[in-house]
Amino acid sequence: MNYKNEGKRDILLMPKFNNINKIQKIRKKYDELFNIIEPHITLAFPFKSNISNEELKRQLLSITKDINPFKIKCKGITLKKDNRINTYYIFLNIKEGKEIINKINHRIYTNILKDIDIKKYNYEPHITLGNTNNPNEKVVLNEEFETIIDNIVVEQIGKNEESIIKFIINL
Repeated sequence: MNYKNEGKRDILLMPKFNNINKIQKIRKKYDELFNIIEPHITLAFPFKSNISNEELKRQLLSITKDINPFKIKCKGITLKKDNRINTYYIFLNIKEGKEIINKINHRIYTNILKDIDIKKYNYEPHITLGNTNNPNEKVVLNEEFETIIDNIVVEQIGKNEESIIKFIINL
């Protein structure tokens, strides 16, 4: 694995789709984290911070107090080049619910993780299905995926990139 995230935390949405097996079939082929973490939407990328889990939880509760469970719909694939590692990420596009996801992401980086420059990430809500070196890779996924998001997950990343859930915030 090309990751160096051990000990870092991140903040995620973990959608539970009825037809998630279609996503997992693609992830099995393209995502080396397939067996390590469930399909997810990253709200805050892996970070190191001195903030305790208790304080992080308190602040997340504060910035999401006006956010209720919301519907997301996902459909369509986009390849996005990452010049840092010369690969293309395979993204499942979010068609509905993006505004709320962007709002939560913005609040995290302007209220809690203020020292991190979110602009460097060029944030676009998505579910990563994996990556490829082929800019013309044909990944076919014609399904639509729909669910209600009703919580936020904070995880710590283990030494083998495994997900260690620290706490869950219910919306």
